[in-house]
Amino acid sequence: MKLFENLKRNNALRREQKENERKLKHARSRATLSAKKNGKVALCLSGGGARGFAHVGAIQALMEENIHFDLVAGTSAGALVGSLYAGGIKPKEIMNYAQNLDLKDVKSGFILKPDSAENIAKLVSNFLGEKTFDQLDKPFYAVATDLVTARQVVLDSGNVATAVSASCAVPLAFKPVVMGEAHLVDGGLLNNIPADVCRMMGADYVITVDVNPGRGEGTNELGIVEVLKATFSIMGVNASVTGLMNSDVVISADTSGYSSMKKTGYREMYELGYKSAKSKCEEIINLIYK
Repeated sequence: MKLFENLKRNNALRREQKENERKLKHARSRATLSAKKNGKVALCLSGGGARGFAHVGAIQALMEENIHFDLVAGTSAGALVGSLYAGGIKPKEIMNYAQNLDLKDVKSGFILKPDSAENIAKLVSNFLGEKTFDQLDKPFYAVATDLVTARQVVLDSGNVATAVSASCAVPLAFKPVVMGEAHLVDGGLLNNIPADVCRMMGADYVITVDVNPGRGEGTNELGIVEVLKATFSIMGVNASVTGLMNSDVVISADTSGYSSMKKTGYREMYELGYKSAKSKCEEIINLIYK
């Protein structure tokens, strides 16, 4: 009986040793992946308001797997997080900052009283200072909407914080950001998942993080706030179709249980993004590292 148990234990130890050897070999190969990347790879980050904390978690997971990107594009919350990533700010730094972040400093409690988008710009400048796009570690593109021409605007020059504030300026909640003759607001009105922008900028592969895959929900409420929220949600579906079609891999972090306008649950949203990205890492690696 003891002989059988010893054989069983030895077999288990051998299997464990082989598995550890496999993991070590895997880790070593991952360490050199950046030198073997095939083509230009872009990271695309969707809009989503406070749900953008899931973007931070997703980036942490991708960085742990040594997955590198050649360019970054984002809309609204995706532009905010994307600018920090492109500027070399680590996810843990963002989460440490978030501990003391009060969203009332960014947006007052009055939904239909537009605040200055400068409050958004300060979030970025607290990390990046007055950096311009050409001073970032990676090429970065922020997507906004011009109310004057009713067209999409891709921002890739000038002050990064100002550009991000324009991409995040939700109409009625924030005042438009005036740049020359353009009156810029939230890019999510026209392009909530700017994967096509990544393609236009030369990306061979686009990895998208979508923090609001459940968009499009309606409402049976008649209050003005509920109606406006449902309106933007429905618009977001149409503004996301092209982006999803242009994505090679979509990391979907279902944050539907959390508000896009509140910080509540920010750590849980981070974890959702982290786990969603981890589950896609092998697929991404097989795609971009041939």
